[in-house]
Formats: sequence, C-alpha cells, structure tokens
Amino acid sequence: MRPLLRRVSDTQVALYLEEHEPSLKAAFLAAIERAGSPGARSGLDARLLEVAARRARRVDRGRRVERDRLRRSTAWFAGVATAVLLIALFGPAFQGTAGSLLLSPWKTADAANPYAITVEPGDALIARGSDQLVRAFPQGFETDEVEVSVRRGESEVWERYFMTPAAEGAAFEVLLFDLDEPTDYTVSSEGVRSPVFTIEVADLPYVDRIDLEYHFPAYTGLSPRTVEDGGDIAVLRGTEVRLRVTPTMATEAARLAFDGEEEGAALEPVNGAFETSFTVTGETFYRIEFMGPGNRFVIGSPDYLVEPLDDQPPGVRISEPGRDTRLSPIEELYVEVEAEDDFGLGRVELLYSVNGGEESSRVLHGTTGGGTTQLSGGHTFFLEEFGLEPGDVLSYYARAADLRSGGPGGGVESSDIYFVEIRPFDRNFRQAEQGGGGGGGGGGGAGMGGELSEQQRQIVAATFRLDRDSNEFEEEEMSENLATLTLLQGRLRQQVEELIAQMQQRGVAGDPSLETVFRELPQAPPAMLEAETRLGERRLKEALAPEQRSLQHLQRAEAAFRDVQVQQGGGGGGGGTPGSVGAGAEELADLFELELDRLRNQYETVQRGQQQQQDQEVDEALQKLEELARRQQQMNERAAAQPRGAAGGGQGQQQRMIQETEELARQLQRLGREGDRADVEESARRLQEAADEMRRAQAQGRRGQGQAEASNALDRLRDARRLLENRQVAAVEREVEDAARRAERIAERQRELQSDVNEDPTGGDRDRLTGLRERKTELAREVDQLETDLDRLALEATRDQPDAARRLREAAGEIRESRLRDKLNFSRGVLGTQSEDYVRNFEEQITRD
Repeated sequence: MRPLLRRVSDTQVALYLEEHEPSLKAAFLAAIERAGSPGARSGLDARLLEVAARRARRVDRGRRVERDRLRRSTAWFAGVATAVLLIALFGPAFQGTAGSLLLSPWKTADAANPYAITVEPGDALIARGSDQLVRAFPQGFETDEVEVSVRRGESEVWERYFMTPAAEGAAFEVLLFDLDEPTDYTVSSEGVRSPVFTIEVADLPYVDRIDLEYHFPAYTGLSPRTVEDGGDIAVLRGTEVRLRVTPTMATEAARLAFDGEEEGAALEPVNGAFETSFTVTGETFYRIEFMGPGNRFVIGSPDYLVEPLDDQPPGVRISEPGRDTRLSPIEELYVEVEAEDDFGLGRVELLYSVNGGEESSRVLHGTTGGGTTQLSGGHTFFLEEFGLEPGDVLSYYARAADLRSGGPGGGVESSDIYFVEIRPFDRNFRQAEQGGGGGGGGGGGAGMGGELSEQQRQIVAATFRLDRDSNEFEEEEMSENLATLTLLQGRLRQQVEELIAQMQQRGVAGDPSLETVFRELPQAPPAMLEAETRLGERRLKEALAPEQRSLQHLQRAEAAFRDVQVQQGGGGGGGGTPGSVGAGAEELADLFELELDRLRNQYETVQRGQQQQQDQEVDEALQKLEELARRQQQMNERAAAQPRGAAGGGQGQQQRMIQETEELARQLQRLGREGDRADVEESARRLQEAADEMRRAQAQGRRGQGQAEASNALDRLRDARRLLENRQVAAVEREVEDAARRAERIAERQRELQSDVNEDPTGGDRDRLTGLRERKTELAREVDQLETDLDRLALEATRDQPDAARRLREAAGEIRESRLRDKLNFSRGVLGTQSEDYVRNFEEQITRD
C-alpha cells in the first residue's frame, strides 16, 4: 500500500517507460523536457509532442510495459487462491480449525483441538437419592466405545462403566442410580476426555417409588394388574394407568407432565402420597414434578417411557385337511380350524362358496367378551346336499376376529383358501387314476391331467391372498402384484384359446364322445377375460367369482376328458379306428400333450423358483434371528452381573433390538402367508411375543428390574429359532421328494414316448413326428434342470445333512456320467429317420438310464 501513497513525477514515469520500452527512443523525455521549459513553443516542440504521442499509442499508452508481469502475477495469485480453497474444502479437518484460529488469535489453545466430547447435563444439582441420566456426544470423530468414570463422595477410587449407544443420533448414555452424595464424573473415548463435572445432591423432594395399576380395556376381559415400584409403562393401547407416587420427603404439591408440556396436571394428595390416572393412547414420556423451595416446582423423576402395545391380529389356519382335495359328489369333507389371539377370540367362522357363487358361513365360535385365547373347531360338509357334478369346485377358508371393536393393530384375519374338486364316482375315478397305461395318446390322461385347472386354482388363491393382505402392501408393490396377476390370467386365457383353435383345426371337435369337453372348455376364456378386467380395475373381491367360474369350466372339461379315456381303456384298445371313440380322444390327447408339457414345465419352474426364493429369505431371517438371540443373551448377562446402584444403560440398544425383532416378525409373517407355512407364521408370532417381553423388560430396566421379562424374551427368540431350523431341514426334504417325483415322471414320459415310437416306427405323418420331437426337447430340458437342482440341493444339505448331500451328489453325477441329456438330444435328432430297431435301442438305453 505504501507506493500508492507516494506521488510520482512525469519525468519519473518517462524514465520508467524509456527504460522498459526501448522503442520509444527517448521521445517521452525530450517531449517532457520541452514541455517544461519556459518560452514560446516552436514547430519543433509541436513535432516532438506529436512523435511522443504516436509512439505512446504504439505501446498502448504504456500498458504493454506491465502486461506480461501482470499476467504472471495474476496466474500465480489465481493458483494460490485455488489451492487454498481446495485445502480448506477437502483437506483434513484440523487444517480448517487451525486456519480459523490464525484469524482469531484471542481464542484459547483448547479451541485448536477439533476433537471433543460434549456432556449433558454437565454440572447439576439433583435431589438426594435420585437417578441422573448422563449423555455424551463425540465431536469431530466417530467411535463405538465411550466410558464414564465416576467418583462418589470422598472416595479416591474412580469406577469405570461403558456407556451404551442411544436410540437416535450419535449419542451415548448411562443412568447413574441412587445418588445420595456428591459425585464427580468424566467421559472419555479414543484418547479424548471431557472436563470433570460434579453432580451436587440436596434435600429436594424426589420420587421414592411409583406404583402402577393397569386397568385393561373391557373387551379383553382381563383383571387389573399392579406393578410395584415401577416407572416405564408398556401396556396395551387403551389401558387406563393409575399412578401412586411416593416422594422422598414431604411436599405440598406434585404434578404429572408429559413430553412437550411445560406445565403438567396436578396430582391429588392422598395420605402423604399423590395419585392420578391417564389412558395410554400413544408413545410419549412422562415425569413427576414436586413443589420445592421458594414455591417452585422442581423435577422429581427421570423421564419415563410410555409405550403402547397394539392388540395383535388373531392367527387362524385350516389344519385339516390343510390342502386341496378331490372328492366324489356324495362324500363328506371334515374341516378343522385352529385359531388363537393374544387377548381373546371373538368370532371364528368357516366361509365357503360353490363354483364362485355367494359365500355362506358356518360359525364355529362366537362371543362378545372374556373369550378364549385358543380354539380348535371343526365342521363336516355333506357334499351330497350341494347337488354337485364332476368338475365342480367348492372353495372354503376360515376367518377369525378378536374381541376388539376397532383400532389399529388387531381386527379380523383370514386363512388361505382351499378347494375341493368334484371327481367322478369310484369306478371311473379309479381307472383314470391308474393311468390307462397301454393306449396311445400319452398314456391315459397325461394330456389333460389338470395342468390348466391347477394354474387357474393358483390364480384364484393369489387373488384371495392379495385382497386379504392389501393393507400390508405399499402402493407401488400393490400395483406390481396386480399387474403380474393380470398378466398371468391373460396368458392362461390365451393358451386356452390357442388350444381350442388347434382342436378345431385338427377336426376333433366333431367327435361326439368329446361333446362335454367342447361345451365346457370354450366357456372358460370369457370368464377369464372378465376376471382380467376386474383385476385391472383393482376390484379383487369381485374378480374371484369369474375366476372360480373359469376354474369350474376347466375342471369339468378335464373330468369329461378323463372319463372318455377310461372308456377308451375299457375297450382294450389304444389306437382305435378313425371316427371311433378312441381315435378322437387319442388325437386330442396328443394335442394336449404337445401344448401342456411346455405349460406344465414352465409352471413348475416358476413354482420352484418362488419356493427357492422363499427358502432363501427364511434362511436369511434365521441368521438375523440367531444374531438377535445372541445379543439378547449378552444383555441379560450384563444386567444380571450389574449390582443395584451401579451405572446402568442399554435403553437405546434395547430399543433397537425391539425394532429389529418386530421388523423380522413382520417379514416372517409375510413369508408364512405367501408360502402357506404354519411353522413360519408361528415363528413370527413368537418373535412378536419376544418384542412385547422386551418392552416390558425395558419398562422395568431403569429400576434395575425386568430380568424375568428379559429372560422370557430370550426364550421366545429361541423358540422362534428352533421352529425355523426345523423348517429348514423340512424344506430340503421336501425338495428332495420333489426331485424324486420329477425323476419318476421323466421315466414315465420316456416309456410313453418309446411306446409311441414302437407303434409307428416310420414316424407317421409330419405333425405326429414334430410332436414327438418337441416332447423329446422338453424331456431333455427337464433332465438338465433336474441335474442342476440336485447339485444345488447337495450344496444346501452339506452342513446339516451330510449323508443326504453325498447321495444327492451321486445322483447328479450319475446323470452326467451316463450322458443322459446327450442321448435324449441325439435320439430326438434321428427320430423318424432311422429304422425301428435303431430307435428302439436308443429308447431302451435311455429308459434304463
């Protein structure tokens, strides 16, 4: 700044310019000298001034002299400024702190340390014998362990305790119990230590004990329950809580204040204590305040938690028969229903409908108060009373309601829906089930054996579950489920329509023996289209009726087709002559075999994929459950080893445990419903019970109590884990049984193919040859999938079932070593082009493999 204050003469400027710009050739100096001399101006003077002005313009009036230096200086300045800015924004935190201190030298040296621990309440004055919650907030660093060191009274010994993470934020907390003398404390972590704070005690009124009396809602039928020396409250929503507060010393008045209230409601004095009551409606905190010196209210208790427990919905399932069934029109069906509720069952009923008609109800249990918490009831359906015929469908499910009249968390729950397919009478049914065996056309009913109706049944069940659980889905997830269900119904309708069109093209529609098939089958697509429309409009309940009507038509067509095949088998033939009963059925069976093999394989692949995904989710839930049980056991052990009066904590950790347990319970409940797994649903119920026990333990924990509730919570967690472990073993067994059935079916279909080739070794017409090749392709694909699934099952069973895993690996290895898939593909390639003996040799070898 100094040079700017000094005046510069014209001669100095001229000398500076002449020195740095030689092209001026002293023109400025000469012009300035002549301009400064006295006397008249001559023409030479004017000429000198003109030359100087022209040369000044040439050098941009002198600016060119400093231009390069200015550019270099500007570049250096910009570079330095950018570097400083980058260091300030992205450099270590201590640089920013130290840099700010350079600009404020009056600050203390402590301010230069970016790491600190903020402590609440710091220095404090509390009532003698009360508790004090200490919270610590690490500043400038992250840590998992924070310690508090406590020195009581005149003692020279510092007691050290670990603080527990708070439920929210990066805070740590600890509760110091029964402080009856001045106490010093300091908090430290990672080499950073807070100042030493002092908690002074004085003879102020404070809570000596709080006795609680719970009066539950009338619908539960439960008697009042008393909790002595309590504090935190965890009870059913709607419960009336009556408090009796006893202070440590006499005081004139007391009041009850809830979270967010500056002034609470006055308590009524009763024989040296104070009483009041309130109803639990939502989560909050409460504290007690007493009249202290100077007629001022002082805080007389810590903040106690009020946690409402929702009435859980009832659980209901159909235990008998627990599956879809096939019965004749004159048989009886016994249905047994099991239901339970945490506080009491109100109404339990069995609902049913015939062919998607209006629902009827049979009440199994009904009460308005003081109901039982568990129920097992049954009802017998006399099918003869319904006037059913083969192919009709009876659907039924159970519904249970609790005793509550309304409110969140409870209400009404339904079981899964089940179906009864009405089959023909005994003689025809037995013959159809035995498979016909020797005839052509796929072997006695393999063509229309129920694949179409099974898919439609699954769509009905999925619609029912989606409507039942609609409140549990987010809007986006609900839209995706509806779109998927509508798409599945549309695809099935298109497949049925294509099947009908091919039947008409092949000319088998005129066979009089298949009249019922061609009367019932075309009625299914219009009902499916109506169901699609209602699904698209989100009218799930209304979509169930047309879905079940289409199921009825599909089952009637399938039943009629099986009856025709029984008649064909009864005639002893298989081939028949053109125009006979057997010829039309054989042609139709071939057509069904071509279309439905692929349909069945796609459906089973999807089913296996869904089951495997559910099994994987249950396995992941089991791992989370094992971790929860381990953490709960550690918390119980710490609580048991902690003496009364020592520092306590863990409220935040326990709260996180409760949230994780409830989230896992909801996940298992969803998986149990989707997979129709009662054991998984029972595990979810045990988890919810564990969460409720944790809340009760948390409510008693601040007074050094609640160990019984914590132990009960651990027992519930272990029960839930045991149920899932048993389910895990059962899942592997179920998949192994499924693989065995698939292997048997592959062998049976190979025998059918061999029989077809033996009857017509030349390959017959082109359509029949194409059909045989396509069936071979599907068979080879199934073998490939079976090998993959056996390898996967062997890997999953290695830990828990090593012997089964070894045998599964052997089975998969045998498929590879025998090159079964290659043989199938090769025989498909030569089918219809080689001699009968050549093809038969391949078929026999494949059948043996």
